[in-house]
Amino acid sequence: MKKKAALLLAGMMSISLLAGCGSNSSAPAPAPAESGNGSAAAPADKPSYSLKYAELNPDGHIMDEAADKFAELVSEKSGGRITIEVYPAGQLGDEKTAYQTLQMGGGAIDIARGNTNSLTDFGVQKLNLFGLPFIFRDRDHLWSVLHSDIGDDFLKEAQEVGTGMVGLFYLDEGSRNFFTVPGKEIDSIEDFRGMKLRVPTTDLMSETVAAMGIQSTPISFSELYSALQSGTVDGAEQPHSGYYSNKFFEVAPNYILSGHTYSPSIVLMSEQVWDTLDAEDQAILMEAAKETEIWNRESIEVLDNQLLEDIKAAGANVIEVPDKTPYMEATQSVVEKYIVGLEDEYQAIINK
Repeated sequence: MKKKAALLLAGMMSISLLAGCGSNSSAPAPAPAESGNGSAAAPADKPSYSLKYAELNPDGHIMDEAADKFAELVSEKSGGRITIEVYPAGQLGDEKTAYQTLQMGGGAIDIARGNTNSLTDFGVQKLNLFGLPFIFRDRDHLWSVLHSDIGDDFLKEAQEVGTGMVGLFYLDEGSRNFFTVPGKEIDSIEDFRGMKLRVPTTDLMSETVAAMGIQSTPISFSELYSALQSGTVDGAEQPHSGYYSNKFFEVAPNYILSGHTYSPSIVLMSEQVWDTLDAEDQAILMEAAKETEIWNRESIEVLDNQLLEDIKAAGANVIEVPDKTPYMEATQSVVEKYIVGLEDEYQAIINK
């Protein structure tokens, strides 16, 4: 289920706030006894739940479509008893706001997608490894790690360290690439020196670009287009999907295929809300989560190839980076810093 109306959103958030931060947003309601569309029948004595899912990217983006797929699967497997309302385009706030809301027990947000390297401030360390520059060789390497004991172990970390959040599943939106405004063409890593780029506000990302001579500038994602347009920043970085769906090619047409970071997304749920579900309903969510991962993996590679063609057709100046060695050498000190105490986990990822 997709929610787009701002007035409806404001009303629902107001109700959640009045109910208190610790309240469970998933209020029981009568459930249908049977389903005539092939879905599982909902037991008459089981409560119904409505959960709010926050997504930063716009409607139609691969991450938004993955959220819709998850919602569809959960509804089917619960016989319509558990519904997930997807709010795309940052309607429920930025990434940090989403995490904090999950920690407080849900309500305005029960489930949110974020980046695995954006949880450092919440005590998470192992997941940070996924955001290290050039840690994954390619998509096959990424998924071989995510669908291994390493991925399973890292997915549990948020809950194990006491963040108040539960990891549900991973998503792949592609490797991240730099893009710059007109007049800021890039022929080598040296051309980045002194540029102001917007990157996610994490120490890891700030230090990664700083190692390349780039000054990271904090800008809300919702304000990035106008910041590029006005010259507040010289560029930013996104995977193909984010660059194209947000039309950044209109204001920053130089698209550099750096692939400097390939950090997967992680979908998290408020632990307080999770604990209100019985074991059967938790299993429904996790089964839908695994199937959503499979759907995402099958969809993203085809989409990535098409998006690159669409980016070129939109008039962007696509710049290949045939030799990434200078980028890898420049950021090696960042890798060495962030693997301290996690050397075994890092090596296990590299060797996978």
